[in-house]
Amino acid sequence: MRRALGVIMLTAAAGISVPAAAVASTTLTSSPGPQRFGVRLVDVPVSDAHNPRGLRYIIDFLHPGMVIHRRILVMSEESKKVHLTVYPDAAVIKKGYFIGGAGHTRSELTNWIKLAHSQVNLRPGKSEMDLVTIKVPKVATRGEHYGVIWVQQTAVIHKGSGVAVKEINRVGIRIYLAVGRGGAPPTRFAISSIAGHKSRKGKPFLTAMVHNTGGRAIDISGTLRLSDGPGGTSAGPFSLPQAVTLAPGQSEPVTFAPPRSLPNGPWKASIKLVSGMTVERASATISFSPQATESFWLQPLTMIWVGVVTALVLIGLWAGWRARRASQPRGVHGIRRVTPLRAP
Repeated sequence: MRRALGVIMLTAAAGISVPAAAVASTTLTSSPGPQRFGVRLVDVPVSDAHNPRGLRYIIDFLHPGMVIHRRILVMSEESKKVHLTVYPDAAVIKKGYFIGGAGHTRSELTNWIKLAHSQVNLRPGKSEMDLVTIKVPKVATRGEHYGVIWVQQTAVIHKGSGVAVKEINRVGIRIYLAVGRGGAPPTRFAISSIAGHKSRKGKPFLTAMVHNTGGRAIDISGTLRLSDGPGGTSAGPFSLPQAVTLAPGQSEPVTFAPPRSLPNGPWKASIKLVSGMTVERASATISFSPQATESFWLQPLTMIWVGVVTALVLIGLWAGWRARRASQPRGVHGIRRVTPLRAP
């Protein structure tokens, strides 16, 4: 049994909404009008009491056969009584996003999860505690497993002419669960390829590649500071617009978007990226140069026409070779003439 710490400051422990197609940054989701409901994590491991990720998500490292319990608080700010369903779902990390299943997608992890209440009925302004139990079997796949605890509201909205639309709203708490023996895998990442650019419309942006070199998933946020600019100027900090999630071994770019009024540079760009309690820094001298226009031969339409012309030329050469071959005597290119040898 792992020791857990009850979180008193519920605002700090707010759960993250995890839409099926993307990662949202709000703690509550709403149906049309003022209707609102949400979910937040109440218990965290003592070891993660100062970890911002541990306050928001269910994060743990377990040996096969271990069991953990986490309380979650389901809240309603709706103006009428609501019926909510609570259930575990599969999740994947892809292209920098933590993507929850579209609904009741099974996985190895979801088979380990039990909920004290799968149905919750709440009056306006009320809340109810639920208990999440995760029991890892003795035979379990080693490595990281991802999932989400969804709190879902389903409603039927009646439109005109007898048309009814089924609307589903859901919020969730992510699960990052590593399974293995020994100690927990390390959390590490590296930063490379820092470069400044300008879009065709003159908007400056800075990109850097982030590589997850550790054994745990990471959620990257961070800031950019610019110094030693034209005339000794400085600018920032500029925050990363959206967190980037990476599984072990994955790499994705992060993009900062300074204001359009920023001079081209050169600048000293200093990046600070954070995932939980892991911090990495990197710096480089950059300029916000306009993106190079593609050369004539790299233009898509040009490349298509070059391909068509090349194909026609090759077809013409092949047809000419076939015509010349057909017009020559068969003795030349067909049957080889051999004079038999006679015995003396």
